[in-house]
Amino acid sequence: MKKILTFKHWQLFLLIFICGAWTSPGPLVEIVKSIAVVTFTLWIYAIGVYGQKRIAALGLKPMNLKLFKINTVIVSSFFLIGLAYLAIYGEVNHTRTNTFELKDIVYIPCQLYFAFAMVQPILFICKMIAKIEYKREVTFFDCINNFLLLFFFFIGVWFLQPKVNNLIARKEDVNNS
Repeated sequence: MKKILTFKHWQLFLLIFICGAWTSPGPLVEIVKSIAVVTFTLWIYAIGVYGQKRIAALGLKPMNLKLFKINTVIVSSFFLIGLAYLAIYGEVNHTRTNTFELKDIVYIPCQLYFAFAMVQPILFICKMIAKIEYKREVTFFDCINNFLLLFFFFIGVWFLQPKVNNLIARKEDVNNS
């Protein structure tokens, strides 16, 4: 998994952005898009896990990985389930009713948590990269540039992946593991 941190920015761009934007008929599009989801998930997860080791090597206070790991698995699982659903049924039925049902009470907290679970791993790795870069405890304003690079991923990958290569996936560290 650490190998994904050593990818060049253009390789990561091809695997995530181009595969994610792929359009074609039939189940091929879901297969190609699942490559993008898996690559992005593994990249985020690898930054979190190996960045934690780098933080410990710098002598900084470690960050809590439990919630990060749980949210990463939850979000990637839902995206892969959604892609499988699209491959099987073709399209999503968007019929709406104006009635409020009991299941809607359950859906609201689930959707709120899913929104949190999508943002938390991104903020976690942004903070981790900034913490390794500045070699101190950081605030949100210290890592806002990393967050914007991830938010505009199609441009940000060209700047963020070389930073990850330099800070987390150094050549001597890859050869030792």
